[in-house]
This record gives sequence, C-alpha cells and structure tokens, in this order.
Amino acid sequence: MKRLRNNITHRRADYTLTWLPALLLALLLGCQNSENQNTVDEGFDPDRDYFPSKTSIDHAIGFDIVYHNNWKEIQLFRHYNDFVDTVRFALVQKETPSPEGFSDERIVSIPSEHLASMSTTHLGMFEKLNALDVLKGIERAEYVSSEKVKALVEEGNITELEPSGTLNTELAVNEGIELLLGVGYPNSQNDSYQELENAGIPVLLNADWQEKTLLGRAEWMKLLAALLNKEKLVNEVFSAMEEEFNQVLELVEANVTKGPSTITGIAQGDAWFVAGGKSFAYYILDLAKVEYPWKNSDNTGSLRLDFETVYAEGLKADFWMVPSTAKTLDEILQADSRYADFKSFKNRNIYNIYGKYTEGGGNDYYESAVVNPHIVLKDNIKVFHPELLPNHELVYYNRLR
Repeated sequence: MKRLRNNITHRRADYTLTWLPALLLALLLGCQNSENQNTVDEGFDPDRDYFPSKTSIDHAIGFDIVYHNNWKEIQLFRHYNDFVDTVRFALVQKETPSPEGFSDERIVSIPSEHLASMSTTHLGMFEKLNALDVLKGIERAEYVSSEKVKALVEEGNITELEPSGTLNTELAVNEGIELLLGVGYPNSQNDSYQELENAGIPVLLNADWQEKTLLGRAEWMKLLAALLNKEKLVNEVFSAMEEEFNQVLELVEANVTKGPSTITGIAQGDAWFVAGGKSFAYYILDLAKVEYPWKNSDNTGSLRLDFETVYAEGLKADFWMVPSTAKTLDEILQADSRYADFKSFKNRNIYNIYGKYTEGGGNDYYESAVVNPHIVLKDNIKVFHPELLPNHELVYYNRLR
C-alpha cells in the first residue's frame, strides 16, 4: 500500500535542520504551481468551439455548467439555508488562454489527469466514467467498498491522503494532485483545504449529499465529466439510467394507489429521530407511495420525537426502514426488547442499507448507489411492492434476519 512518510509531523530534533522540510516543500510547491499554469498554443483559435460535446444540468440544484469556446464555468451554489452564495471555477482547455476574473486557485487546466477525492460518493462516478486511471488520491482505503479502487491502492496507483486521519498537504503535492474533490458547500472553512489551495492545488467542493432527489445526486457525475472532457459519455450513461428510473416510476404510478405504512430510524435513549417530511429519506419513500406518519412535517433532515410517540406507530406499521446500524433482528432486540411487539418485527419486514458493505466501515450505499438511482429505486419498490419487480434482487438494501 502506497504511503509516504509525513515529513511535517516527523521532524528532526536537531534545530539546525528544521529549515530543510520547509525548503523542500517550497520547492515542490513551486514546481506544482508552474505545472498548473496553462501554456498557450500558437495555433489557438478564439473562434473555435473546443467542446463539441456538452451536457446540461436538469435535476441537481447545487451546481451548473456554462460553456464558452475554450473554457467551462462551474458554478457551485450554496442554496439550502438563508445564506446564498456561489463559487465559480474556470475549467480551461489545455494550451489555451485563461479568462480574466478568476484567482489562480479557481482556474483548472482540463482535461484533468491527476485528481483526488475525499468522499466515497465520488468513487462510483470515477468508475461510471471509466476514469479510475485519473484518480490518484483518496481519503482512506478502509472506507472504500469498490474492489477496483482498493486494488489500485494496494498496487500503489492510488495514495491515501489521510493515512493518520488528517489531510496530508505535502503528500498531495508529492503525488502531483492537480485538483481535489472535497466535501462541503461553497466557502466551507477548512484549514486543510486552505493549505492545499495555498500549495497551488484547487479544491472543488462537491455537495451532492445536499440534493433531495436521486437523479439530482447522480447528476453530480456530470461535474466530474466536465473536468475530464467526457460529456459525450456521461450523457449516454445518465440518459440510460434516467430512462430506466422513469420506467419504474411509471410502473408504480400505474399499479399503486396506496402503499403500506412504515416508520424510520431507531430510538437513541429517550429520543427517536425519524426522517422529516421534506428529507431525502422521505422523498424515496414517497416515490414508492408509502404511507408515513410524519410526511407533512417541514423537516429537511431528522425530526426528533419521544420514544412513546414512535413506538405507538411502530406497533401498527407494516415496515420499518433503516434502523440506524442494525444488521440483524438480534441487534434490534438487544437495543430494546419491546421492539418485538412491532408488526414489522413479527412479519420480518425490517430493512436497512447494508446490502453491500465491508467490515472496515465501507458501505456501497454511500458509494456506487449515488450513481445508480434506478437501482436504489428498484430496491425500494421491491421492498414495498415486490409483485411489481418479481425478478429484481436487492442490491443496496438488506432484509434483517
């Protein structure tokens, strides 16, 4: 497994040599900064459209792409609270001039060849776009489900950038990372990200997790495609998924008037956090036309209730979805023996999102499921309306036994 020593945290005791690591890092940063600067080809044609294949953003509300002749403008929106903000990046075709109005850390030379990712939700996007050869850095391998990605880490083709739990700036520079896909929202305050940008490595924050629809989350793969000039491929991939997704929705619409009932979550002490009526979790239930006691709440995340309130609903609910980290019925009973009274427990209709996971902490629901919205939808329809998809086998969800 490829892990370089962190010279920042393992300095020599000899005070007379403390300047060496700083000097080496400065030299590395200088090389990195010079490599990131686009040299302009003498044959540059300002009237040429360098991107004949383009994509459009139709479902995601957290970003947009605007095309110009030789560069693309990425607009990242902070949209989910009262503070509205936009961060802009210029993706500039190699050997063409950069536009004015962008600071150095907001200019990215494309197509990118050395990218790093700090979220497992990005990994499925790299695989979908046949771009694992471009992925050179990840957070930590223990959180990864993909056998392909783990093998590349073992072979030394992908480096863990947080081997000790903290983002190693020097390591990212050594690996020649051109851009890091981080996790957050526009203008997130993160000291490690700031260090990277100071080192000449732009940080593009991906907020796919803030999208409230399956297709919206999946559409963030188009951002990666824009970095790689793979718009033609992403259009084909996304269109096929979208078509299958809509076919399943039409099947539900034509055959289901009123679905079964369910509760969500599990008690934490005296409190029980259930999915809010405007949350991503309830959105999925709503697609399957499931009856849900708290569908009219305005919560975009969890809704805190007392144990007795949810327990009363659990006694009669047909299903129980995503009870925290429970993977077996025994774990449910160990949490509270009263759960055995639930209708869902008696009928073995308790489901979680551990269809594909690793003992080290990886869960494919937070990886490839993001770019397989049609399969996530099929899983949910299989749970609540199995007669509609008799040949489908659960992929990301598991039935507790």
